[in-house]
Amino acid sequence: RNRRGFHFKNFAHVFKNEVVLMAELLLICAVLAFIELDTTYLGQVLISRPTVAGSIIGLLSGNFFLGLQLGIFTELIYLDFMPIGGVVPPSGAISCGVAVIMAQFFKVDIYFAFFVGIIGGLAFSFAEKELRRLRARILPQQEKALKENKTTAACVLFQSLLLQFLAVYAFLLVCVSVIGPVFGGISAKIPEHLHMAFKFSYFVVPWIGLAG
Repeated sequence: RNRRGFHFKNFAHVFKNEVVLMAELLLICAVLAFIELDTTYLGQVLISRPTVAGSIIGLLSGNFFLGLQLGIFTELIYLDFMPIGGVVPPSGAISCGVAVIMAQFFKVDIYFAFFVGIIGGLAFSFAEKELRRLRARILPQQEKALKENKTTAACVLFQSLLLQFLAVYAFLLVCVSVIGPVFGGISAKIPEHLHMAFKFSYFVVPWIGLAG
């Protein structure tokens, strides 16, 4: 009985920790999705800059300096990306946010987490293009509804922001729920020379960014 009771308490403790961890991850993804709105859709008060976004996500996840470092490195990489015309640059907020999540929640080495974040930011730029195409298709319907007084400008704006928030949130959940466990499963099998290569590349990043 004592052993069974001990195992049950152990299981309950682990289960509780997992639930808390999952709740924190969901909250952080929601905050990151809201921060991403600042890029072009709402506010534009620069909280979506990688240095700021990384610091916020790092603070919320319990490691401010990890978020700050990844944010600065991401900022240096993305300094030359300009959203001119129809160009959709990689999302710095998504990149550093995914990197912090990978490093803090899934215990991925920081030099791997950084490049996973960069890939996440690049992937989101393609998703963003599809979102803009979707908006272009529904825009005539919204204009017609506005002219016929079937809706208001505030309602249209809210729907647009909600769509963007939910799309970013879904992207983040898919990203971290797929990449995190997969990377965690293969990390022990990554050869040492790849660790050295990625570590060297990571510490070269600031010099590449400053040179740009």
